[in-house]
Amino acid sequence: MSESISSIMEKAFDKILPIPKTPRVYHPPPPARPLSWIPHGQLGNGVYELRLGDFANEIKHIDAQKTSTIPYSSRGWCYLLEGLGKIQKGDFNSAQKAVNDCRKIGLLPIDFVAEDQDETRHFKGIIEASSPTETLTKIKKEVSDLLETIPTYATDFWKGEHYYVMMCVEKGDLLRLFKPICDEYHIPIVSSKGWAPILLRSHIARLAQRAEANGLIPVLLLFYDHDPAGLKISSTFRKNLEDVERGTNWNPESLEIERFGLNSEDIEQYNLTWIEGLQTSSGRESHDYEYIEKFGRKKCEANALFRSDETLKAAQEICRNAIEKYYGKDARERFKKKEDETRKKLSQIYDNEIWTDFDNAIVELIDSFSEKQEAKQQPTTAATKETIVFIDDHFYGLCPKCHTQFNYEKSDADKLVRCRFCSLPMRLKFKDKEVSE
Repeated sequence: MSESISSIMEKAFDKILPIPKTPRVYHPPPPARPLSWIPHGQLGNGVYELRLGDFANEIKHIDAQKTSTIPYSSRGWCYLLEGLGKIQKGDFNSAQKAVNDCRKIGLLPIDFVAEDQDETRHFKGIIEASSPTETLTKIKKEVSDLLETIPTYATDFWKGEHYYVMMCVEKGDLLRLFKPICDEYHIPIVSSKGWAPILLRSHIARLAQRAEANGLIPVLLLFYDHDPAGLKISSTFRKNLEDVERGTNWNPESLEIERFGLNSEDIEQYNLTWIEGLQTSSGRESHDYEYIEKFGRKKCEANALFRSDETLKAAQEICRNAIEKYYGKDARERFKKKEDETRKKLSQIYDNEIWTDFDNAIVELIDSFSEKQEAKQQPTTAATKETIVFIDDHFYGLCPKCHTQFNYEKSDADKLVRCRFCSLPMRLKFKDKEVSE
């Protein structure tokens, strides 16, 4: 018997438009991922700059909690944030950019990070008018400081010693970290900022020559990154000094060179940050197969020691131990005793009445000029006038003084507000409305 019409129709629809036996369940798309703690974007974008404000406030709070007074570079700040668990090692470039963007627009002080140690980037010959009181006070302090340093410069600390120690580090952060310790032992310290230039090599040669002339063995302590370049600089430092031998008239054969950091055992002991990859500053990947075979494709910057107060103390201890290996544990006390003996020999300088007379005379001058200045009428500061700022429905507003963007609602029209960054009073006006003034 032939199939019924309904059966035939059902088979046809099953082929053309099959109906699933199990009802389909609708799954909504997953929610957006949370934003990074580090703001990402470009200056001029209002949302990005608002996020930078929150980021800057947290950085200020962290800075207030630091116990170390050593100024950090922007890279050093990355390691500190990484040590606090705020960022990961892959976030370093973004964190550096965010910190520097905050400085550019005034959310962090422009001098928030350590100053560039390159003196050629600092202005020379700046003259600023100052009051006689300020200048005289400065002179008084300078004279007092100079009197205190006379015994230091008049003492031959290396008489009776065996070694003369110098220190060369790779980066400015390390120079700032180690210099207070080197000062305690009267050790000259310098940053090569990578490979040592010819003039720096000549300075090392001159100091070493002077040490050898006094019967001392010159010692050069090195602290460089743990990467192919840093290790190569350390291992070839003597050859680089030999390369300028005819220019310096000195051969470094008697110079003792010791790399005291950053070494692999320090990285493991203090749980410092290894960075994956061996990309150089030029953007190329290093192919030092001897290094890769021993340590793998990873490196550790010396700035990693800035990740916490504990690692900073560890770095200072490493530095102190390297120095005392040659000068001994009692070096500071021994040098202090030598300086005290010099001070006693120079007692006639300090007992001279000229310094008391000078001090009394300059204090009188300071007081006399202070009275004159107080008598002057101080000009009153004029109140800042409000500025009309035009807005519309398409773009963020822009402060005419600091050029910071701001958001607004339609209800803000005709209101007097303040720029949240420079406090400029602004009267907001829509462009399509005529200004009654």
